Amino acid sequence: MTNMNWRYWLLAALLISFIPHIERLPWWFNALLALVILWRIPAVEQRLPLPNTWVKALMLAIGLVGIKKSYNTIFGPEAGTAFLLLCVLLKVLEVKADRDNYIVLTVALFVLASNFLFGKGLAVSVYAILGVFIIIAAYVGITNTTMKTTLAFRKAGILLAQALPLMIVLYVFFPRLPPLWTMKLTQGSAKTGMSDSMSPGDIASLSQSNELAFRVEFENNQIPPQSELYWRGLTFSEFDGQTWRPSQSAQFNEAAVAWSGMQLPLWVNSQIQINQQNTLRYKVILEPTDQKWLYSLIVPYSSTSDVGLTKDFRLVHDRPIFERFQYQAIRLSPVMLDPQLPKWLLAENLALPEEGNPIAHAMATKWRQYYGSDEAYVNALLRWFRTSNFFYTLEPPPLGANRIDDFLFRTKKGFCEHYSSAFTFLVRAAGIPARVVVGYQGGMLSPTGDSWQVRQLDAHAWAEVWLPQRGWVSLDPTGAVAPERIEKGMNNVANNQAVWGDTPLSVIKYNNYKWLSQLRNMADYLNYRWQKDIIGYDSEQQEAFLYRLLGDNNLWKRLGIMFAVLLFIVAGLAFWTIYRARKIIHPADKAIIMLSRKLEKRGLARQYGEGVLAYLQRLNEAQPHWQEVTTLLLAQYTAIRYQPQHVASYKIREMDYLVRNWPAYRPKKTQLL
Repeated sequence: MTNMNWRYWLLAALLISFIPHIERLPWWFNALLALVILWRIPAVEQRLPLPNTWVKALMLAIGLVGIKKSYNTIFGPEAGTAFLLLCVLLKVLEVKADRDNYIVLTVALFVLASNFLFGKGLAVSVYAILGVFIIIAAYVGITNTTMKTTLAFRKAGILLAQALPLMIVLYVFFPRLPPLWTMKLTQGSAKTGMSDSMSPGDIASLSQSNELAFRVEFENNQIPPQSELYWRGLTFSEFDGQTWRPSQSAQFNEAAVAWSGMQLPLWVNSQIQINQQNTLRYKVILEPTDQKWLYSLIVPYSSTSDVGLTKDFRLVHDRPIFERFQYQAIRLSPVMLDPQLPKWLLAENLALPEEGNPIAHAMATKWRQYYGSDEAYVNALLRWFRTSNFFYTLEPPPLGANRIDDFLFRTKKGFCEHYSSAFTFLVRAAGIPARVVVGYQGGMLSPTGDSWQVRQLDAHAWAEVWLPQRGWVSLDPTGAVAPERIEKGMNNVANNQAVWGDTPLSVIKYNNYKWLSQLRNMADYLNYRWQKDIIGYDSEQQEAFLYRLLGDNNLWKRLGIMFAVLLFIVAGLAFWTIYRARKIIHPADKAIIMLSRKLEKRGLARQYGEGVLAYLQRLNEAQPHWQEVTTLLLAQYTAIRYQPQHVASYKIREMDYLVRNWPAYRPKKTQLL
């Protein structure tokens, strides 16, 4: 490897495979990457010798300690990827032969592929294709260090184009196998989304994000009214005076989940009817949340594998959602949700802190006695919220120690978590079971009209009250204060500057810039189609597609067609390669062939296996007066045929002109005896 170009190819491949990981790596690792790249630049390498084995061993040990400190482990996707990258960097520092280069380039492909551990979006896939293209070009460039860069990229493009049909056939026909395991990301994987607790301000801050939460495809495009789109995620039953949390009761753990595909427990059959007519069917494409809970309209049921129904009528997955996840769901009409509450559930949904908020306690006791029934009291509370000058805002003033009293009787300004929390408190204080529900409300139709978008700004909290003869009933005090939030959606309410207060540069305000909104919608739509049509091509979709394509589900027929198509493609590529190779003739050789054909009638055609020099010498012997022109032709041929750089077209034209204007043939004179 005397030519220095291989170093630049190697560094280009290294950089293209490392770039996606840079933001996830600790600062010291990125510094090491910069050091290695600088070290292998020829101008630096000539002055600074490469580290010996002991120095590299020390760097490996320090790197392992750094990975352990940064990730608290040396296992898992992040730490494992960092270790792989560390090994690649150390290998780059000892590259001396072509074999070392090929090892680094091969491992660089694995480094590039490891980016799919952290995302499978369209941008990740496009970048991976670009990275593979550059790494293959590096293979070509290192194999022939005198080759021009543009030619190396051209050959890499041809190789990728040849592989594309094979990839498509395998993608369509090869069985879709489920993953053997699911890995949890532990570093740099924080997701914008709902948390498993609720304190004042949590949902308000979430609602300032325009990030996509999930998409919904309604069967036959039957989209319910905006006011009915309550996407249920979690229920909160435990309250410590500031924060609401889910029930910790064993009755709500995974053992009580009705998983799809299994026999339904009695508590499901007694409260909902799965085989109802006129049910609303829809499919949800959920963005990664790192949580198990899913979002659905009450009362939900799902036939998707590994999805179950909890006792508080939510859908959950048996594993955290680390990547986009699709699931089918239906909305059922309840018979009655929990017509009877067991004592433990009754006590849990009546519990309040023993101290604090005395004004709210006194009001609840007095009003409940006055109105006489639970339902009348609850309706009175909703009227009070509607008529008492409460204000809906994402920037409420701070609250004191007695948060409920402060909000209800002093500030009267808050977001949905303030209203749902205060309403649930007042209901419980009157001796009526109640709980908080969090999720999303509303959404909007996508610009293309083929799906319903729910964003983080649609995050919402409401209440559920248990009433005799009715069971659990959903009530939304926010709808009493700001009905436009429920009827028109948060995206429309956001245009009201008063809702945002003095929030500087809130993300939602970018909606005022039409081109940014259009760009965001286009990016979301492309990601949606990629997820739906490419990533979402699972075993069920493959089964349906191949059935439509082939007309039956015969496995052997599918395998036979797959191998036949693969064989046809491989044979076609082989034929094309051979044909193209046979047709490629150097321009200088074309001129010699043209001369040979021109002189064929005179018996001076080029013989099989005869070299160009020998052929021209034979022409000189046959026609001595051709010596000057054959000498010129040989000089032109040598200059054009063996010049390593690109040959100017005018030189080829000169050679062709010389052959076309070849001197006339002179018959040899016969000597007389």
